[in-house]
Amino acid sequence: MKRRDFIKTVAYSSVLSSGLSWSKQKTKNKYLVLIELKGGNDGLNTVIPYNDELYYSKRPNINIPKDKVITLDQNIGLHPALNSFSELYKQGELSIIQNVGYPKPNKSHFASIDIWERASRSKRSNGWLYELFDKNSTDRLIDSIVFSGSTGLFRGPKSNYIKTKTISSFIKEAKLLSNRATIGDAKNKNQQYLANSNNLIKKVAKELSNQKWGSLANKTPLDRQLSQVYELISANIDIPVFKVAIGGFDTHADQPDAHYELLNELNNSVSSITKSLKANNLWNNTLIMTYSEFGRRISENGNNGTDHGEASCMFCTGGKVNGGTFGGELNLSNTHKDNLIYKVDYRDVYATLERKWFSVENTTLPNPSLNYI
Repeated sequence: MKRRDFIKTVAYSSVLSSGLSWSKQKTKNKYLVLIELKGGNDGLNTVIPYNDELYYSKRPNINIPKDKVITLDQNIGLHPALNSFSELYKQGELSIIQNVGYPKPNKSHFASIDIWERASRSKRSNGWLYELFDKNSTDRLIDSIVFSGSTGLFRGPKSNYIKTKTISSFIKEAKLLSNRATIGDAKNKNQQYLANSNNLIKKVAKELSNQKWGSLANKTPLDRQLSQVYELISANIDIPVFKVAIGGFDTHADQPDAHYELLNELNNSVSSITKSLKANNLWNNTLIMTYSEFGRRISENGNNGTDHGEASCMFCTGGKVNGGTFGGELNLSNTHKDNLIYKVDYRDVYATLERKWFSVENTTLPNPSLNYI
């Protein structure tokens, strides 16, 4: 991690109660692992309506041929790169949430991911998970570690997360913090904030340094992130959310090959962490979810790609999911400007997490209609 990036991490973090520490209890913690598909994933070439002729007529050059689709039922199937996702689905351990979006969708990458992560269109709103944890204070080391991608979910006036590419680099950089930056030395609010942040950084680094971290050599970018997530989960660290990301989904041109490589990396990386979690009896305590800022248009463009769209799909997997498809059928005949019309508000997905995964007393969103976990 570059020093300027580490300073940003310090600025985003704030001090926690001195009573919080690494989880030593025998009870296993629960974890949410979020995978951001950066750029706007093409949901129609991910979960494919292979029996709908409109799909093939609107995508004559970039469609997934019927004989290549991994069929799930008589209407939909998965991209051929997602064979491990298919196995999870057959085992009842994968939920596919279709037609996910929100009213009056914004097709700007930055604006839309901001809306997703604030659970609001208001720039004054804090991150959704920041609000959730702030209203439900429990003993935890920090709220999240973000290995890649946006951090809007966790942003607020007293954010309690860190962002780093690797745990080892975070520990190394933390040792460079000045020991003189203490709360007692602070002469104004800004100095006190930095002192508090420094203390938190050093505290988290001390706890993380108690573990031995494995090699990240010869791994894909997403696999490097998820392998570290697995090590943190296996250590039963008291951090409820881990955020990772894979970029490149803004497929305006030459989509087929690029999309295959991206989904193949997603498939293999999720398969790897899934096997490790199952082998060590951690599967029931972990929920892995994908999300993207928007989908793609139904029709292909003139460059063998797709342009920014609206509704798309999400995956959710873990030992406690209710496997199957949710969100209704894909309808390519009733559309909005050549886009899928959303049927599931993404905030319903969040609301289900609040009640059924985090089981909090103080929720931030209305009752959901989904039952994917």
